[in-house]
Amino acid sequence: MWNTIGNILLFILVLSVVICIHELGHFYFAKKAGILCHEFSFGMGPRIISKKFGETTFSIRAFPFGGFVTMAGEELSTEIVKKGDRVRLQFDDDMHVQKIILNTKLPQYQNLLEIVVEDVDLKGVGMAPLFVNGYPVERDAHFVFDRHEIQIAPYERSFVSKTKAQRFMVTFAGAMMNIILAFAVYLFIALAFGVPNDASTVVATVSEGMPAHSIVLPGDEIVAINGISVSAWRGSDDASVTSELAKYLDHDTFVLTVRRDGIEIELAPITPIYYFYGLGISADPTTPGLVIDSPLYAETELMEGDVIVSIDDAVFTDWADVIAFSIAHPDGSTEEEPTKIVVERDGVELAPIYFVAYGEEVLSAMGYAAFYSRIGIGQSTHFALFQSFSVALQDLGDAAISIYRTLWLLISGSQVKLSQMSGFIGIYAITANAAAQGLVSLLSWVGLLSVNLGIVNLLPIPALDGGRLAFIIYEAITKKKPNQKVENWLHTIVFFLLIGLLIFITFNDILRLFTNG
Repeated sequence: MWNTIGNILLFILVLSVVICIHELGHFYFAKKAGILCHEFSFGMGPRIISKKFGETTFSIRAFPFGGFVTMAGEELSTEIVKKGDRVRLQFDDDMHVQKIILNTKLPQYQNLLEIVVEDVDLKGVGMAPLFVNGYPVERDAHFVFDRHEIQIAPYERSFVSKTKAQRFMVTFAGAMMNIILAFAVYLFIALAFGVPNDASTVVATVSEGMPAHSIVLPGDEIVAINGISVSAWRGSDDASVTSELAKYLDHDTFVLTVRRDGIEIELAPITPIYYFYGLGISADPTTPGLVIDSPLYAETELMEGDVIVSIDDAVFTDWADVIAFSIAHPDGSTEEEPTKIVVERDGVELAPIYFVAYGEEVLSAMGYAAFYSRIGIGQSTHFALFQSFSVALQDLGDAAISIYRTLWLLISGSQVKLSQMSGFIGIYAITANAAAQGLVSLLSWVGLLSVNLGIVNLLPIPALDGGRLAFIIYEAITKKKPNQKVENWLHTIVFFLLIGLLIFITFNDILRLFTNG
């Protein structure tokens, strides 16, 4: 229970940081451009806490899923007071209007002047004076609603009054801040935990439960693999740990020679675990038969302990055949022509299981290969200031490319479906899993999530930042301002469509949660 509560709080914290950084980008550049910001909110729904600082109300709302900055002239209508409205006016000592009370029945304002609006200008284009029925209105006067107040926004304080460059920067700044946050996180990881030391063959970590556990020890220096000397962990030459291990991906065993406490010793043979990311299974070759060690994807019908009988009607006798099959089908399969696998479960042959096997394009976006083997050793790291910046940029680029690939695969619809996308519940599950793997995994996930939010927001879809940028670019090219009413309608309609999409994704999240226990 306490672990779940901790994960929920961590999820809220992670989401808060990523969203608040995004909104702070909008807020900072809006203030810099002189735009009046009515509210800076984290979360959606009813307000829980709010406090006004200067011109802006900062609030926390009930549902920590999103956030927004309300800017004058972006969404909020400036025509709050119209001809024929009944309002009350509060004046300062110079008989300038300080407050316009919209509900004339509010008891605390009954002693104020009540008028029927006959002539009004609260925009003041070109710095023209603001007035209502001839009474001058201060440019920082307030509208008083039943439960809150907002500052009047003259035209020069509105989003639409600013130059194209200013509006572009205000809109783009949210995604930009997410990219900066991701880079900062990746840089912190590199500086705090070190960058891969490719020149060293010293083993830094040995994963518990993996084949190398209890055979290889942290601190062992790998000298040779199957008698072939190695001088680096990774490099352009053939004498590296990674290049030599790659030669034995589809072999049963290999032997490491290590230097331990100054003495070279030959270790016991190690058999790697096989990972078939296309098929979504892993296998331990030391187990007799084609027994699935563990399914790799939660949505699969396959289970641990299932014995493979055939794949696409081809009967295999050992894992080398399955490896060959996996490598021979780089494009995977589709819903129209799915992969068929027959397994035995508890000695009983089941009806064929059909599923989409991921191809290289999808696997590359996920950072996987169709087939891979692991023994569970990790290379050492070292502090390198300039290399840390390079590694952080590389991680940022890899994250961005992965997201763009996934979006393209989603649009093409061949192997990635909308139903596979994760919403807030999926993000919670990933956050909890990343936290369980350690601080580096959690921080890496924060970086990826921040890049994701930034890139998705830049898609040229109305209601997203990218859609707003598209209208600004259109204006710059055509020299014509888009019809603001049409633009606002588009943003509103697509916003509700996106809410519907979020509900659909959340429903699938919940369905997966219950289906997969």
